[in-house]
Amino acid sequence: ENPALIRWAYARTQNVYPTFRPTPKTSFLGAAYALGPLLFWIFALKADRDRKEKRVREGKYKHPFSVFF
Repeated sequence: ENPALIRWAYARTQNVYPTFRPTPKTSFLGAAYALGPLLFWIFALKADRDRKEKRVREGKYKHPFSVFF
């Protein structure tokens, strides 16, 4: 038998990370990788929308396209 195939089959059926223990560091890194990009895009899109709205109120920006007009 092929030892690599046996290891692969074992990894698919059993715990792949038998020595992994959740620690504060791994929990923080997991949250950072999961929430970091999401929070970044929320902030970036909100800031862009607020900037455009401020320019519209000042009369310096005209909407290039409107669905209802």
